[in-house]
Amino acid sequence: MQGIDHSRRRRSRRARARAAVGLAALALAATAPLALGVASRPEPGTRIDMKVLLLSADGQETGFAAWKAALDREGVPYDAKIADSESPFTDATFADYAANRAKYQAVILASGDLVRPVGTAPDIQYLTALSDAEWAALAKFESTFGVRQISDETTPGPLHGMNPPVSLVPAEQGGQVGQLTATGLQAFPYLKGPVPIDAGSAGYQSTPVAGADFQTLLTGPNSSSYLGVYTHPDGREEMVMTVPGNQHQIHNALLRHGMLNWVTRGVYLGYQRDYFEMQVDDVFLTDDRWDVTTNTTPCDVASPPDPCPVSPVLMTPADVDQAIAWQNQNGLKLDMVFNGFGGQSGTPATTSGLTGKFLASAGQFRWINHTYTHENLDTLSQAELEAEIATNITFANTHSLPIDPTELVTGEHSGLHNPAMPAALNAIGIKWIGADNSREPDQYAIGGALTVPRHPSNVYYNVGTRAEQLDEYNHVYLAPPAGACVASPTNTCLAAPATWEQYVASERDIMFRHLVANDPRPHYAHQSNLAEDRTLYDVMDATIGKYRTYYSTPLMQLTHAQIGAELKRQAKWKADRDAGKVTAFIRDGKVYLDTTETLEVPLTGTTVGGLYGGQTSGWRTVDGAETPVLDTSDPSATAAPTLTGSAAPGGTLTTTTGTWAATAPLGTAIRWQRCSAAGSDCATIAGQTGTTYAVQSGDLGTRIRSVVLAGNWISSVSQAASTPSAVVATPPAGTPGTGGT
Repeated sequence: MQGIDHSRRRRSRRARARAAVGLAALALAATAPLALGVASRPEPGTRIDMKVLLLSADGQETGFAAWKAALDREGVPYDAKIADSESPFTDATFADYAANRAKYQAVILASGDLVRPVGTAPDIQYLTALSDAEWAALAKFESTFGVRQISDETTPGPLHGMNPPVSLVPAEQGGQVGQLTATGLQAFPYLKGPVPIDAGSAGYQSTPVAGADFQTLLTGPNSSSYLGVYTHPDGREEMVMTVPGNQHQIHNALLRHGMLNWVTRGVYLGYQRDYFEMQVDDVFLTDDRWDVTTNTTPCDVASPPDPCPVSPVLMTPADVDQAIAWQNQNGLKLDMVFNGFGGQSGTPATTSGLTGKFLASAGQFRWINHTYTHENLDTLSQAELEAEIATNITFANTHSLPIDPTELVTGEHSGLHNPAMPAALNAIGIKWIGADNSREPDQYAIGGALTVPRHPSNVYYNVGTRAEQLDEYNHVYLAPPAGACVASPTNTCLAAPATWEQYVASERDIMFRHLVANDPRPHYAHQSNLAEDRTLYDVMDATIGKYRTYYSTPLMQLTHAQIGAELKRQAKWKADRDAGKVTAFIRDGKVYLDTTETLEVPLTGTTVGGLYGGQTSGWRTVDGAETPVLDTSDPSATAAPTLTGSAAPGGTLTTTTGTWAATAPLGTAIRWQRCSAAGSDCATIAGQTGTTYAVQSGDLGTRIRSVVLAGNWISSVSQAASTPSAVVATPPAGTPGTGGT
């Protein structure tokens, strides 16, 4: 490791010394194989394995955990390595040069210079975790195979194409709002432009070095670049981020997907969607009410007082109209999780007209079985369980409620561990049953059914007004004597009572993180939250409003069964990925897949799936007996390049760049290859990158072809080859050299 004494105490492990890696960088510049300002690319004939390399100095960087979470969220295969002087990185770590094979398609540095603090304050040194030889091996790998690099949590400096900061001590950037540039919007097509920086983000404001090949993607204050791409003189491309972020902060949530797409050149194993689903429980039933005087729910107990001192909460027909209007305004559906007993003749829902209103509007909503009476199912017999579930299905069929009879949510998620439940679910044909994500986040089987974990919230079942909601919230989160909160590693108490605005903002931010986490799990509330003050709308409007402030992509909505199936598919892919059941690589602009058995594989950047957030992605079922070859989706060649001219020594061949279906701006580069007489076994001719090629006597007996490399901000591994020329031969004396293509 190379050491630098910073001579003063640093307040953060992210304080970096530029000289710490200076020797390594100078050594790399001497090995530069490419011309100034020309980015290196995956060349024809090279194999690029579809796996990401995540490097850390000591495993403690904020970005290390954040990037693992981001890669796991989308299902991307990766290796996470921590620098270790006893097992240094070598050429063999990154590539098999003899086989022209890159072992990774992208490199992510958890901190830009991979430095670690050594010693104790005030005598702390910051040491680069890699030796000069390791940095050189990494740079050789990236420039040889056109592999990109992200440098997260970077201290700006000339080695990253940026001017040094005024102080090496990072400054709080929380509260600032970055703005995507025109180029940034091309790199992050799913975003609208503003990127707020959350509190607790100590970073830097710096500008690009004058004359450097640096593209700012996200601006900060004072014309600074929070995020940009620096193309090194040797052609290596580095995305530089000067503000750290953990997996819970909004700037991290907004940017990670686009950063991942860029560093993988837009083609990778993985998949991202943004989901929103709200399931409204207890429809047709009344819900007990919170008493703001006693801070209890007096009638929701084993022996409630009679008469109840507070009235229950129940929707009205006008609340149904409001629910329909909200759906139409937002282009979203609510799932009504219903108990048929409450809709029978003589019940409050029926006498108030609520039942009739809901039944007349049944087609406006989606419906889920919540059992007939909402009874606790923990100790019921199999026959009793079947009656609770099946009677509600009968109610739905009788009243033409459009339900999927394989879906179920039990009252209070009860009965899931009742020994009689598996047989009951099998007898009725239930395949998907709700569970509490806060207690059981992992999907598991109950008989032939799988659980669908649902996100709870602090939108309480026993409130109808904002005053009741806020009173109970503060009671739960204030420490005694004002409330009942007990601080713990998993529970934080409030220092002062929350206002309504603070409460809504807190719930909004919790739900928002779920929306953008590739997490299809539904949220749930209760019919009481659509009644009286309609408190649920405040939270939903804030959550969806925040999403639509920053994202241009639509929120995806799935049914209860579809959510369960997607969770099952995601879990299966994670297990298959971790078990190494998929071999995937990119070569000559195509994706090659092979599996040990038939399984589903998530893909981004190929022709599989549909367009979402500017990129094509989806799932492909791969039979282990075949090796699918998939084309990239954008750019996509609609016509291959063509050759004209003479294929004889002294002649000249000219190529077109072909035609491409691509998101602008499209960039192309040209390579010329010498192939066997049969037109196969092609090898790139060094230094030939123009639109013309002068045929040489050394080409006799071979065929010549051109290969066009195409890329944009969506992806940049696409290639298309021309039909090889005629075999290069010397024409008979006195015969014009017409060549042939």
